[in-house]
Amino acid sequence: MSQPDTRTRIASWTWKKTVVGVLLVALVLWMSLANLESVPPLWWDEGWTLSVARNWVELGHYGQLLNGQPRSAGLSAAFPVVAPIALSFRLFGVGIWQGRLVGVLYMFASLALICCLARRLYSRPVAVGTLGVLLLMPVSERLHPILIGREALGEMPAIFYLLTGYLCLFLALRGRAWLLVPAMLAWGIAVRAKGEVPPFWLVSLLLPLAVALLKRWWKQAILLALGLAGSLVAAELMVLLQGLVLHGALPATPAAGVYELTALVLDLNVRVGALLIPLTFGLPTALGICVAAWQSFRLLRQRVPDINLEIVRLALLGLTGSWLAWYVLLSISWPRYVFPALFVGGPFASALLYNLTGRFDLPATVRNVNSMILGRHLNRVTGGALLAVVLIALMIGGGVQVSALSLTTLADSSVVQVARFFDTQTAPDALIESYESELFFLVHRRYHYPPDDIHVQLNRRNWLNPDTPVDYDPLAADPDYLVVGPAGEEGRLYDPVLATGAFRPLFTTPRYKVYERVR
Repeated sequence: MSQPDTRTRIASWTWKKTVVGVLLVALVLWMSLANLESVPPLWWDEGWTLSVARNWVELGHYGQLLNGQPRSAGLSAAFPVVAPIALSFRLFGVGIWQGRLVGVLYMFASLALICCLARRLYSRPVAVGTLGVLLLMPVSERLHPILIGREALGEMPAIFYLLTGYLCLFLALRGRAWLLVPAMLAWGIAVRAKGEVPPFWLVSLLLPLAVALLKRWWKQAILLALGLAGSLVAAELMVLLQGLVLHGALPATPAAGVYELTALVLDLNVRVGALLIPLTFGLPTALGICVAAWQSFRLLRQRVPDINLEIVRLALLGLTGSWLAWYVLLSISWPRYVFPALFVGGPFASALLYNLTGRFDLPATVRNVNSMILGRHLNRVTGGALLAVVLIALMIGGGVQVSALSLTTLADSSVVQVARFFDTQTAPDALIESYESELFFLVHRRYHYPPDDIHVQLNRRNWLNPDTPVDYDPLAADPDYLVVGPAGEEGRLYDPVLATGAFRPLFTTPRYKVYERVR
């Protein structure tokens, strides 16, 4: 073949890859931004955070409102999560898509960072495979990065700051020690952004620090120790900065019993459910973490070819492994609680599939599977190829289906319809009783809701003991209207008062039932 012909084929192949890449980016952008205000439907966890951001921007009050009176931030996400949302409100106005746009940006940045780390820890194909694992394999909408990123939650900001720290640590170990400073700042923010982060982040630094000390890798040990200490200082500085910015804000205190309910649950049924979720929804990542941990253990017993690379890999293994272990052994088993571990563990799943498929060689993988099934040649290579095919078939089919169905069937703007009714069809001094915090973010009327302790009682009733008593009187505030949505209906919070006939139904939407007080 002549040299010009070779160059032409290379140019043609490069052009095709570029076109495919642009189309894929456009598809992900569309999936991330289309119908942002209604897919998925605005829900309870987002409502508290968005309400605090709205009140801060419109009223100068960082916190919730109760019957028109200021109170603490309560069940809202932490300050590092609320602040960027408030900034978006300042720039683009107060609204659902404006609040959710922040999460989308964090999601894109987190995907870029995890691919960057995967390329440095493994290779470019593994980095591309990581994108495939994260975007094509999640078989639950509560574990899909795009759907989580489309919500005003704390997961994506925490992941972004964690990954920023690990990437800066990698570069600092490579010789640019000054990048340890932004790593400290990023980790300090991550620790304050999400309550689950601190223990697993500590493990992620203490594990490689212990190995570095045992192996006498003094340079790496010093940098890790400095990073750990500096991050803790940065976290305290974040508290001071928050105090200065929010001078006079009412302090928020955790609801009694919330940690025992969510982080230290020993109920057998919950434990079985927590075990099944990683095995069904995140099996490639769970296996990838286990295999990577075993490979690192074997490597540490020999001469490590790249100490700096292994330090960062151990850090990610410490974070994802300890997080996954806590989820299986102690957590309440809500799928969203394991999402950060599965996201950060994406490179390990990709590396596992890369090895099982002979460097993503599809024809060779098919031949190996045929050899095992038809020729009954069972060995490490053919068995690994079959495992890879099974994992990919099980996960990608469900993952693509979840993505497509979620974006086409989850759309719901009932909360906007309900808020518009109250803003246009009720008296300005009307009082609404509800447990649906997403309504509070949109409505321009007074509203009342149960204290945070009731939240703990309801979750205990929903997840641990259906007979848990809930001591709450919805009529104590003398409301004019009642709205029952997913949160109130799940815990049967308002069933007793509705049974008394104190309210009569007005109208129903796909997600909410609106009642008027009988006077």
